[in-house]
Amino acid sequence: MELIISEPEEIVKISKTLSVMARINILKLTSEKPLDITELSEILHMSKGNISNHVAELENAGLVEVKYENGVKGIRKIVKPKYQKITIILLDASTSLEKTNENG
Repeated sequence: MELIISEPEEIVKISKTLSVMARINILKLTSEKPLDITELSEILHMSKGNISNHVAELENAGLVEVKYENGVKGIRKIVKPKYQKITIILLDASTSLEKTNENG
């Protein structure tokens, strides 16, 4: 599935979320297969709390899905990306570059 964004507010929101390398790494790893917080923590050599915070940011931006499953030691938080591709459209096809330059 692909996410296409063109609204300035959405571009800023997604760009801020993806401005942290750990979040990009989480998206890349979970695009191969869904992983839980512990697995991500071990692979990325980060604390579970830190991973959970990054996952929450990705979830708030609508970039990942989180589901809960029973695990050996309690509940597992499983993370998988919502999109395989993110496209940012900076210029609407119906708007010419000249009009954009005239306005701003």
